[in-house]
Amino acid sequence: MMKLCKRLSAMVMGVLLLFTAGMQALAATIYTVKAGDWLSKISKAYGVTVQQLKQYNSLTSDMIYVGQKLIVYPDTKYIVKKGDSLWLIASRYSTTVEKIKTYNALKSDIIDINQVLYIPSVTKTPAQSTPASTTPSKAVTGWPPITYIVQSGDTLGGIAKKYGTTVETLMKYNYMDPGEWLNVGQKTAINGYAPRNFAVTPGESVSAQRVGKLVDWFLDGKYLIKRNDVFIVTDCATGLQIKFKMMGGANHSDVEPLTADDTATMIKLFPQWNWTPRPVVIFHKGINFAASLSGMPHSYDTISGNNVTGHFDLYLSGSKNHGESVSQSYVQQHLNNVWTAAGK
Repeated sequence: MMKLCKRLSAMVMGVLLLFTAGMQALAATIYTVKAGDWLSKISKAYGVTVQQLKQYNSLTSDMIYVGQKLIVYPDTKYIVKKGDSLWLIASRYSTTVEKIKTYNALKSDIIDINQVLYIPSVTKTPAQSTPASTTPSKAVTGWPPITYIVQSGDTLGGIAKKYGTTVETLMKYNYMDPGEWLNVGQKTAINGYAPRNFAVTPGESVSAQRVGKLVDWFLDGKYLIKRNDVFIVTDCATGLQIKFKMMGGANHSDVEPLTADDTATMIKLFPQWNWTPRPVVIFHKGINFAASLSGMPHSYDTISGNNVTGHFDLYLSGSKNHGESVSQSYVQQHLNNVWTAAGK
């Protein structure tokens, strides 16, 4: 019986490997059972449930054997919908355009409605000891001699290869977390730390306020408010609060109301959508940031069911627009609001 089980397991893995060879990537994260393992131990190590492990591997009991291959994280099947782009799909699943293209053997960024894509799983490993801090011991006041402006399709691996360095080094110099990816137009430090002024400290505030601190977007803000972060925004004039999710943004934060209720609150502040911004305060990581929020939904969005299509501009001190076509008076309104939100 044991030999039969092993033979069947080998056949399943053979089919899986043939499939992945065509996809140019593993279709799942695979774990090899070791002596002393049991399902509960493996599930805790990888942050999944025993039931999920059994479901992924079609197990009818908790019995496993040494050498058995177990699927720990299956990939995700996605069917392209109207309005989708690789960028939107990558953002939705916290991966990159390049990874999706490689995983699906795509030669271009063009995708078709109803096309089936497989989204690579985020590879996780059992908890490790906390790594040493990646921040310098004191504030950095200038950019290092070598920097790079991120282009469409860039990855940390590609940039590291271009400059003969490592992904880990780039992450350290740019204060990046594992799994974090780059924004087009972002300035990236190559051979030294990106400048920081560490104007605020996470945990310094216990609740959202209607007055916040001036935090320069490029020197501190963009390292504290990152893609996919969820935070509270308080309108300075009314005290109304909205939860937003950051979609992205190199020169300022592009945000979306988290729920339909949050959009309803936005409509109270902007009865008619318009670009005229309002002074607000962001509460995130125990910090109150002085900011400015516009009321015109535009361009891409990644959240369905929040009753609005598009995202909104959110500026901190020093934020800039994303293109030369944007009115400088609009940018100045934001910067004036930031000072108002700081109580200046």
